[in-house]
Amino acid sequence: MSYPIFDLHWHARDEEQSAKETIARSLAVAEASGIIGIAAMPNTKRPLISLERCQEYLAIADREKSPVKFYVHIGLTPDPEQVKRAVDAWRREPRIIGMKAYWGKSTGDLTIRNEDQQRKVLETLSEEYYDGVLISHCEKESCMNDKLYTSSDPRIWSRRCRPEAAEMSSFDDIAGFAEDVFFPGTLHIAHVSTAYAVDKIHNYRGKVKLSCGVTPHHLFLSDDYLDRLGAQAKCNPALREEATRKGLEKRLWDGRINIIESDHANHCVEDKQGEEPASGIPVGVAWPETLGALIRRGMPSARIKALVCENPVNLFRSGDKLLDLEIPDRVRVNMDKLRLLRESYPLDVSKYIG
Repeated sequence: MSYPIFDLHWHARDEEQSAKETIARSLAVAEASGIIGIAAMPNTKRPLISLERCQEYLAIADREKSPVKFYVHIGLTPDPEQVKRAVDAWRREPRIIGMKAYWGKSTGDLTIRNEDQQRKVLETLSEEYYDGVLISHCEKESCMNDKLYTSSDPRIWSRRCRPEAAEMSSFDDIAGFAEDVFFPGTLHIAHVSTAYAVDKIHNYRGKVKLSCGVTPHHLFLSDDYLDRLGAQAKCNPALREEATRKGLEKRLWDGRINIIESDHANHCVEDKQGEEPASGIPVGVAWPETLGALIRRGMPSARIKALVCENPVNLFRSGDKLLDLEIPDRVRVNMDKLRLLRESYPLDVSKYIG
C-alpha cells in the first residue's frame, strides 16, 4: 500500500506516436504505481487544440476501461480565435481540466514565442474570463541555442543550449503579461527548474494566482547525468547543476514548492540518437522510488500526500470548474507488474531516482 498520486503532467502520445508511448501503457503504468489520475499534455502529433480533437483522444482512454482517471489539457496557439474556442471546450468537456501554453519551443509544434502573441493570448483568456489553470512551459527562445548541442559534451544542453536564464526570463515575461491583463486564472509553472522562479512565485504578492510543480528528475538528478546517460537524460527544461538541484530540494522541503509532477515523456531509441536527439525522460515509471526517497529523507506522511495528490487535485478545484476526483487514503502498488512495464522503456529511470 502507498500514497495516492495525481499526476497532472503526462505525455501519453499514442496514435501516430504510439512507438514512443500509448495511452494504454500509460494507464497500465499508472495503475501499477498507485496513480489515481493522469492529465495528458496536448503536444501530440495532431495537437489537442479543439473540443473534437480532445474528445477523440479521450475516447482512446475510454476503451481501456482503466480504473485510472484520464484527463487532458487543451493546447493554445497564437490565434485568438483558437484560444476562445479552447475556453469554450474547457467549459463543455469535464475531462479537459486545464490549458497548456508553450512559451518557447519544445517537443512538437505548439509554440507561442512572440511576446506580442504571448500577451494577446493572456489578454484573450482574460476577456473570456478563463479562471482555470494555465500550465506554462517557460523557456525564452532568445536565451536558447539548441544547435550548440553535441553528443561529445551533452552537459552543454544545460549550460548553454537551455540555461537557467531561459526559464527565468520567460517566467518574468509571462507573469508580467498576466498581471498587466488581469488574468483571472491560475498560472502554473510546469517542471520548474530554477530557484529564481520558485522564489519569485513564493514571494509574489500581486493579483495573479501563481503556482509551480517540480519533477522527480529535476529534484533528484543533476546535469551530471547528462554525462552519465547522454541524450537519455536530455529534457526540457534541462537538468541543472548540483547547486541548483539542491536548491530545488530545499525549497520542496521548506514548502516553497507544493506540487510534484512527473512530465513523463518517453521516446524511441532512435529518437534519442543523432545530432538533434529528442528531449524527454520517462520518469512516470519511477513514482514508487520518488515516494521512497521522500520517506527516507524523513518527510511527514501528510506532506507527501499533499505534494503528490492533494495539492495537484486542489489546483484544479478553483474557479468555476471543479475537478471531480475522489482521493483515497491509501492505494495498492503492483511492483511486479511495474517492473515488467519498465522493461518496455529504453531507460528505466527508477534506478537513478532517490
